[in-house]
Parts: sequence; C-alpha cells; structure tokens
Amino acid sequence: MDNRGVGKVIIGVLILIVLVVAIYFSFFFYYKCYDVACFRAHQEKCSKTKFVNDVENAEWQYRIKGKENGKCEINVKINKVSQGDVNKLVLEGKSMNCFLPVGDISSPESDISICHGELKEKTQELIIQKLHAYIVKNLGEIGVDLKNIGEITNEISNATKNETK
Repeated sequence: MDNRGVGKVIIGVLILIVLVVAIYFSFFFYYKCYDVACFRAHQEKCSKTKFVNDVENAEWQYRIKGKENGKCEINVKINKVSQGDVNKLVLEGKSMNCFLPVGDISSPESDISICHGELKEKTQELIIQKLHAYIVKNLGEIGVDLKNIGEITNEISNATKNETK
C-alpha cells in the first residue's frame, strides 16, 4: 500500500470517529444534574438533561428529551415509592412524557393534563379510587350537604320571584 492509500484510510477513520461522536452527542448524550437548581436551569433552556430527585415519599427520575412542536418534552418516571399508601406501589417503574412551554421551570408532574403515558393513567386511577372511597365513607354527610344546597337554591329562587312581583 502506498502513502496515498494509508492517508485515505486515516482520513476515513477520522471521519468515522467524528461522525460517531457527533451522533452520540446529538442523540444519546444527556447532561447529568445532581440538584434541582441545575435541573431547572437546563429545563428553562430545554437542553437534554437527566436528574434523579429523591424526595420524602418517592424517587423521581426526569429526562429532558428536547423540543417538540414548540414544547419542551420531559420524561417523568417514578423509580420507587418509599412512603405512603400501599396502592401507590403500582406507580413504581411507570413513566409519562410531559410537554411544558419552553422556559417553564415548574415541576412537570404538577399538571398531569399536559402529560401522556402509563404514570398519568395509574395516577388518575388512584385518584378515582380515593374519591370513590371518600364518597362511600361520607355519603350521609354529602347527602345532608346536597339537601342544604337544594334548600338554599330554593330560598334564592323564592326571593328572586318575590322581588319581581
């Protein structure tokens, strides 16, 4: 092999290395944050970032995926539930994608109406179960409250009729 052939191989290998590095940083690299302030700074710019937030009752994992249709896509996952109702264990390992406006630094899970995925569905199921249990437990009190509302509505209606006469 002559010098030109060796030069072409070296240039080809260098181009391949640059291409692999560019693909890695474009699609697979995520900056890693170790505190909320770091994560919020990256969230504001919607730059690819990973962050695990171990709070009192659960360990949350966040991954900013980037911009999509003018929104910042953030994957939210519950790694583990450490406290609370046993029913919450069904949330472990579940995730959802949330779409916040670029520049918004609020917690992605604070408004699940902007999220989609299994974590959102399971969270809604738990909320419905708790509401059902609350209604069944307090059915008598709720009935009295509804009766009182009906009586107040009738009083207002009668007062309005008397004023128009």
